[in-house]
Amino acid sequence: MKIRKLVAAVSVALLAGLGPARGDEPPGMACARAKAAALERARAAGVEPARELPEDETADTTDVLHYRLDIEIDHSLQRLAGRNTITVRAVQDGVERMVIRLWQGFSAAVTVDGRAVAPARRDAQTLEVPLGRSYRAGEEFVVAIDYSGTPQTGGMGSITFSTHSGRPIVATLSEPWYAYTWWPVKEDNRDKASADLLFTVPASWTVAANGVLVEIEEVSGGRRRFHWRTDYPTSPYLFCFSATPYTTFSGSFTFGGSTMPVEFFIYPEHDTPTNRDAWLRSVDMLGVFSLLFGPYPFMAEKYGIYEFPFGGGMEHQTITGQGGFGEGLTAHELSHQWWGDMVTCATWHDIWLNEGFATYSEALWAEFRHGSSDPAARAAAMSGLRPARVDGSVYCTDTSSVNRIFSWNFSYAKGAWVLHMLRGVVGDEAFFRILEVYRQRFQYGVATTDDFQGVAEEVAGRDLDWFFQPWVYGTGAPTYRYGWRPLAIAGREYAEIAVQQAQSTSYATFTMPVEVAVSVPGGVERAVVWNSTRSQHFLLPLGGRASGVAVDPDEWILTLGKTEVAFTEGPPKLVAAQPAPGSRTVASATSELLLVFHKAVVATAAEVALRGERRGPVPVTLRTEGDGSVLAVVPPGPLAPDTYTLTVSDGVVDAAAGLRLDGEVGPAGTLPSGDGVPGGNAVFTFAVGRDVQRRIPAVGRP
Repeated sequence: MKIRKLVAAVSVALLAGLGPARGDEPPGMACARAKAAALERARAAGVEPARELPEDETADTTDVLHYRLDIEIDHSLQRLAGRNTITVRAVQDGVERMVIRLWQGFSAAVTVDGRAVAPARRDAQTLEVPLGRSYRAGEEFVVAIDYSGTPQTGGMGSITFSTHSGRPIVATLSEPWYAYTWWPVKEDNRDKASADLLFTVPASWTVAANGVLVEIEEVSGGRRRFHWRTDYPTSPYLFCFSATPYTTFSGSFTFGGSTMPVEFFIYPEHDTPTNRDAWLRSVDMLGVFSLLFGPYPFMAEKYGIYEFPFGGGMEHQTITGQGGFGEGLTAHELSHQWWGDMVTCATWHDIWLNEGFATYSEALWAEFRHGSSDPAARAAAMSGLRPARVDGSVYCTDTSSVNRIFSWNFSYAKGAWVLHMLRGVVGDEAFFRILEVYRQRFQYGVATTDDFQGVAEEVAGRDLDWFFQPWVYGTGAPTYRYGWRPLAIAGREYAEIAVQQAQSTSYATFTMPVEVAVSVPGGVERAVVWNSTRSQHFLLPLGGRASGVAVDPDEWILTLGKTEVAFTEGPPKLVAAQPAPGSRTVASATSELLLVFHKAVVATAAEVALRGERRGPVPVTLRTEGDGSVLAVVPPGPLAPDTYTLTVSDGVVDAAAGLRLDGEVGPAGTLPSGDGVPGGNAVFTFAVGRDVQRRIPAVGRP
């Protein structure tokens, strides 16, 4: 794919700063590793977050339209106090209650449309709010919750009161379901809402949050209130804030005639030209990803990066939290604005739709960063994204474990390889069209794995369950062993290639189109074979003598290894016929028919049948020629004009090993025959017409 050069206007207001840069996280792993490390820190501190939230049976009865969160942050006491005003629409008749998630460490007073109600606490995370009356479908109501107290740290941190170089900081990271630990919310990925977010902090602090900054209001007592607003639908875990004495700088991004700000919030001690330049690369990335994925989804507001104390990164909508300045990390988190924020996984079973997509986006950035596809850069990037383990599925069946949800090996790396392999299967044009349709269909909403597979099949125009089942829902990966030999048959060169899948029998057999590169004088010839069993043999016609073979040379398949081994014999294949399949000949050329196999065979007349469309069965005898690889099929005399079907049964076997004929002939009559495994008749048709005055060339004999 060719990408035109992006012209992005970048204006940077530089502020001086001193201090060492934060070390770079390894590309592709920083996000997952940081989240796993945060969980370990929580466990070490004796904090046991909810493994999963209790079921909310009311979730499908309401639709949150808007949050207005107005809180004051007290770093010294590690407390929050304020109000969340929630505008809700009933989506069915008879709605009388609503579940709100809020940590039990907060006191809460609740009103519905201004009337005080008494919520019931179901558990440590859940309030059941009586609405005071029954609401009909389409009616709106307002739930206001005044709350105060000490939040709980859960998940990847959810909220932290910390310091950096002696400066206080309070920051949130709610993924996957820990927003309730610091604010009252309907915790459901599927229920996206807009929001006004107001934070009162000491006057020396700056607050970074979602959307656009509406105003900064001076408040008595040496405080300021930051008012951020986002009009884009946002899942609860993607709301955030981070408050500390930040240094800020900015740039801008222009695309399709629109310009938006790109804003940065950095610790003063890390404010160096090198770190600024690293984050400003996000402007170039915005251009590349906008061309690959469609325009940046939140052009009416902003993109931003703020430094936070969690390590790695977190793709809060319109503003990413990062604990480092690495290019791979920045590309990964930015791409989440498309894959994770604009289109969000509907359930945590489908987390690979967020993390696998973002991890593959790192490779896409490496490939397209200079304006056009760089296959070498793509291959190098994918090599760095290989999972260390493949014994788990990309689809996350166990969502009770946050560590499993954010598994680097399965949700991130293997998920990225699923997309890479899908691209290899369907081709570039169809792959990027799949992303385009997927975006259009689910933008500003949620999607499941089934949704993505449905789009892929629709765009590709074929069933892809053979791909998604083993690669997304299954475990493992193939281990290829292959051997080969050159052959000269009837004056033409071939390479016979034996391919085995030698992975554990506990793993599936992976059906995949596998590219094979054969070295010949003057270059390399490539072909794609359809590998669908544990052992297959393929015969490739060539333009010269084979001197070497490579399987999947461009690394389009995630494998556990590829090893060249000694060639093993396979079944015989039909390589040529006279008359040729699908051809038209004349009666005088049919006194005998020739079948050329790629090795010596044993056959009797019982294995060959000839039948005319109008004239019915034609008796034949067989004669073996040369080294036994050519059979002459002899009818009683020249064939009368008709359309004939010749069937060579798989009772024909090779003379050396007794393997049955691999005989299937392609729909266009293409030869060599076969699907790579013993068994299968060779069946093809040809037409015989009346003689004309021209010479009919004979098929070559070896």
